[in-house]
Amino acid sequence: MSEKRSERKVPSGRLSRLAKFGGLASAVAGNIVKGATQQILSGQRPSLNQSLLNTDNALSITKRLAHMRGAAMKVGQLLSMDAGELLPAEWEPILSRLRQQADPMPKAQLLKTLENSWSKDWHAQFSYFSFEPIAAASIGQVHRATLKDGRELAVKVQYPGVRESIDSDIDNVIGLVKMTGALPKHIDLSGILAEAKLQLKNEANYLQEAQYIKAYAANIGNDPRFVVPYVVDELTDENVLAMEYIEGSPITDINAMSSEITDLVCTHLMHLTYEELFTHKLMQSDPNFANYLYQSDTKKIVLLDFGACREVSEHTSTHYLAMADAMQRQNTEDMRKALFALGLIDDNMSDSAIDTILKACFEASDCLQSDSLQSDSGYNLKEQQLIKRIQKITMPLMIDKTATTTPVFDVALVNRKITGMILLANKLGATLDYKGVLAPYLERH
Repeated sequence: MSEKRSERKVPSGRLSRLAKFGGLASAVAGNIVKGATQQILSGQRPSLNQSLLNTDNALSITKRLAHMRGAAMKVGQLLSMDAGELLPAEWEPILSRLRQQADPMPKAQLLKTLENSWSKDWHAQFSYFSFEPIAAASIGQVHRATLKDGRELAVKVQYPGVRESIDSDIDNVIGLVKMTGALPKHIDLSGILAEAKLQLKNEANYLQEAQYIKAYAANIGNDPRFVVPYVVDELTDENVLAMEYIEGSPITDINAMSSEITDLVCTHLMHLTYEELFTHKLMQSDPNFANYLYQSDTKKIVLLDFGACREVSEHTSTHYLAMADAMQRQNTEDMRKALFALGLIDDNMSDSAIDTILKACFEASDCLQSDSLQSDSGYNLKEQQLIKRIQKITMPLMIDKTATTTPVFDVALVNRKITGMILLANKLGATLDYKGVLAPYLERH
C-alpha cells in the first residue's frame, strides 16, 4: 500500500512551471554544495559525482517532478527504472515513488474537468465514484467508479494545462541540459524534440489513446497471457478516458512469489515486446513498471496505459531484427551496418567511440549465446551482472562528445521499451531463455 500523497494544484502556466524548474536546479545545486562540504569536513577530497548523486538530490528531484507532473515527470519515471544499476541503489526507494504516484490534483480541479467533459449532472450516471484517486501519474490520475448498470470503471482524468505545457517543459529540460555543456555542438536536436513534443501531445489526447487500446486489444486477440481493458466510448473525450477496471498487483510484487512465476512473467513480456516490434509493428513504448499488473489467480498480465503507443516503421523493424541476428552471430560487419541503418552510430563518431559501442553490443549478446546459458531455462542478467559489465565498457562514451547521435525518433522509443524490459528482468532477478524467445523471429528473417 503506497503512502497517501497530499493534493497539490497542477502548475499550468509557462511561468509557474519554469519557476518549478528553477527551484529544482537551485535545490540540486544546494545539495551538491552541501555534499561537498560534508566530504571536506570528513577529510575527504570533494567529489562532484558523489555530491550530485546523493540521496538529498534524489529526494529533491522526486518531490519537485511529482509536483509538476506532465512531461517533466516522464523524465523522472525513466530515471527511476535505472536506479540500482546506472544510478545509486539508494535512489531506488525514493525514485520508485514516481513510477507509482504523483501528487493528486485538488478536488476542485477534478470536478471542473469532469463537468467540462460530462456536464454538471454527470454523477447521475454513477452509483459510486471515488474522489480519491487509485493512481496519479505524469499526465492524469485514475479514479475508481461504478455505473448504474453495474460496470466497474477506471476513469483517467487529465491534469489541467498538461497538454499546453508540453512544449515549454521539454524546452526547459533541454535548457538545463545545455547549461551543463553535455551536448556536443554537432548534435541538432530540433527534429527529435519536435517528434518528442508531438508524441507527448498524442499521449495527452485520450481519444487517441482509446483508439490505441482497441488496436492493441485486436493484436492481442485471445492470448491467454494478457488482458487489456475495454473502453467506454460515450464517457471518453480528449481529457477523460473511461475504461474497464481490472484488479491486479504491481508487476514488481511478483518478486515475492516463486522464481518460476517471475521467470514466466518476464518471458511473456519479452515475447510481447518482440511481437510489438517484429509482428504487429505497434509498440506501447512507455516501459514504466506501473503500466503492468499481475493477477495471481488467473496468471494473467494486465496491460495498462496505451497513450505512448507508436507505430514502428518497416525500416526500424527490419534493421532491429538484423541487429539481433548480428549480435547472436557476433558478426562485426553486420552489426556495424545495422547500427548505422538505425542511426545509433554515424560518421561524426570517432573510431574509438564506434568500437566501444560495438564491444558493448557484443557484450550484451552474451545472453543470446547458447554456450553462455547457466541452465536449461536460460540466462540470469542479475547473476551474470551483465548490465554492470556493459556499463563498465561504455564508461568512455560519457566523456567522448562524438559518441552522441540523434537516431530516428521511433528508434529512440524502441530502445526505451527494450531497455525497460531488460531492466525489469534484471530488477526481478528473472532467468529467461533470451535465445529461445528470439529464435522464431530470426528464423522468419
